[in-house]
Amino acid sequence: MARQIIPTSAEPSVQELEHRIAVLERQIAALAEASRVLAAALEGTPLDTPDGDAKAAARRAHEMLLLPPLAS
Repeated sequence: MARQIIPTSAEPSVQELEHRIAVLERQIAALAEASRVLAAALEGTPLDTPDGDAKAAARRAHEMLLLPPLAS
């Protein structure tokens, strides 16, 4: 995923830039959702005993981040 945003050989078209922005927006949405899932699973006090919910949420968040980007 180490792709340059603006190629050095030619200026990108408006459509290409719009596509890249859409991809970035979907990636940010996926990160936000994964963060929300993790935060919800970890809510509580430090004295609470860990349970399977936190592990399941961590697994779910990890899987969400591994999914390929959705088609536009």
